[in-house]
Amino acid sequence: MGMDGIGTDSKTAPRSERGPLTYKWLHERVQTYITESHQPTSSRMERWSLWFGLSMAGVGLTVPSLIHSIWPAAVLPLALVCLVAEVTGLGLSVGLMLRRELPRFMRPRENHAAEMDADFVKWQALVAELRRYTRQERESRLAFVTALRHNMGERMGLLLGGIQRLGVLPLLIALYLQFRNWEWGDWAGAFDVNLLAGLLIWAMLLLYAAGWLLVGLRTRLDSYVGLLETSLRD
Repeated sequence: MGMDGIGTDSKTAPRSERGPLTYKWLHERVQTYITESHQPTSSRMERWSLWFGLSMAGVGLTVPSLIHSIWPAAVLPLALVCLVAEVTGLGLSVGLMLRRELPRFMRPRENHAAEMDADFVKWQALVAELRRYTRQERESRLAFVTALRHNMGERMGLLLGGIQRLGVLPLLIALYLQFRNWEWGDWAGAFDVNLLAGLLIWAMLLLYAAGWLLVGLRTRLDSYVGLLETSLRD
């Protein structure tokens, strides 16, 4: 799309040709922008391996405690399988994340600036598309998504605190609590915790993963707000 649409408001195309402004349309356009831009995004393999590792950690932390008195012979094989699956899933997720993020820190500044220029052109084109809609539509959508973002921020602060500032620290703490008494060769010791402690460690891991999902959703709302605000600046 050309850039001559920037600065127009709602005179570029008849309303009947484009339909009303919806968040579904905005989501699709932002998703296209992210896909075509140079912003690194997590792959499906990275996300699924994280959830797989967390799920197997939960199984290893809870199930052996439940079956220890019923089927003692199955505790060691189950713990070994869960440990290998947990380490594989979490390790694969971390490895894919590092492969995605490290080039951002290793890339020369000149190339990074050129990529920012290209992304800015796509951003401006998206703003131009938004300006095809009436100001009233954009203002009403902006007011709603701003209120939604504020409410989400309040709920996230109550439940998770400043998870962005903590980084991977909660994950490392949970893994330390799990492996603090483990020694090489003692495979069952990796899950040698009582049922209550296992559930608490698993809850910490799940809250950490869910927190980053909410951070991603909050970032998407920030993108909506930024686009709508920019489109309203004449």
